[in-house]
Amino acid sequence: MQLQEKAWRVPDIECEGCVRSIHRALDDIDGVVQVEVDLLTKTVRVAFDAQRVGADALRAQIEQAGFTPQE
Repeated sequence: MQLQEKAWRVPDIECEGCVRSIHRALDDIDGVVQVEVDLLTKTVRVAFDAQRVGADALRAQIEQAGFTPQE
């Protein structure tokens, strides 16, 4: 396992529903170990196995859920 962590600022996180939507989009991805979505700081932090999934795929899932992750 090659554990990595990636964080994005997601300015369009506005409510607990947004938090749940992002969790649902990321939780079931093979290789994702932990997801933290912070409503106050509007950040998403993901710990993942880089041998199973890449940061670009995680970012794409956040976008597919309707949000705009920023580096």
